[in-house]
Amino acid sequence: MRRAGVLLCWVVACGARTDLGGASRLAAEHDGDAGDAHDAEAGPPPSPCVATEPVVLASGGKEIQFVALDDANVYWTDFALGTVGVVPKAGGAAGVVAPARGKPSGLAARGGTVYWTEFGGDLVASAAASGGDVTTIASNQDGAYDVALADDGALYWTTFRGCTVSSLLDGASAQLDHASQPFTRIVNAGSLVFWISFEKKSVERYDAASHARATLVKGGTTPPFAIATDGARLYFAETSASDATIASIPVDGGPITTIFTEPCASDGGLVGECLASLATDGDFVYFTSASAVRKVPVAGGDAALVADHQTRAFSIAVDDRCVYWSDLADGTVWAAPKNVQ
Repeated sequence: MRRAGVLLCWVVACGARTDLGGASRLAAEHDGDAGDAHDAEAGPPPSPCVATEPVVLASGGKEIQFVALDDANVYWTDFALGTVGVVPKAGGAAGVVAPARGKPSGLAARGGTVYWTEFGGDLVASAAASGGDVTTIASNQDGAYDVALADDGALYWTTFRGCTVSSLLDGASAQLDHASQPFTRIVNAGSLVFWISFEKKSVERYDAASHARATLVKGGTTPPFAIATDGARLYFAETSASDATIASIPVDGGPITTIFTEPCASDGGLVGECLASLATDGDFVYFTSASAVRKVPVAGGDAALVADHQTRAFSIAVDDRCVYWSDLADGTVWAAPKNVQ
């Protein structure tokens, strides 16, 4: 469990170093995607995924971290090999978006461009989905960890060692949060952005429309380690000494609802044995654990199996037809139909 070692770094004092030298390039990419934004108003096209059972889309990885989707492809980062990869949702030959990177971690994709963070390279970068030149969007991002891309083209990211949350839109940058312990996962929907704070053991909420920030999920004994949102509710995963739990809360605040819980004495941290990652389509919350991928209704209920016999299912994403995930241990990327029995 090599990635678990990263968790120990949170005791190191955080420092903020920022260079947004790629800001003008990001603004140009955003301007060039104006047509994509118009198309998004009509909704994305149907997914080309044709999986009728759990299938391997790509193999040969070593320590695949996060996965991300656009209309046609699945993308992933391989922390150990230092690559950003791509494979069609419908299956086919896998390719490399960017080789020889510095421990790539979080990623997002839209409009033919892939964005990612580099935990070892301390930067945020982008490249065309077809490969080619890599653009550094922000450097000196100490332990750059996760990234989210908003509909308006704003880019948000967290740093693990620098302990910052930053944004960039049309060449203008801002630091949204800073602490003495890490920030990890970050997700967004509409103008709302959510991230996990280790220091506060909380989920923070930022509204880009009003520039207001507040704590949405107040801290417990340990920080949440996975989050997802459908724009109406935020879903988060936590572990205790005895249980693993998925809960939800309205994005504007309110009562917390537990939608799934099961005994768990093994785990947690960034790479959970019992629960590792979450995704949602607004009807179900999909989640990974060490050996399986499952789903549970957003209102709560029994969990249904999507795929079993996994070595170490980790990051997960979903579209209108399929569920996609990485296996951290055997270096594979998978797809399965959402309604698999």
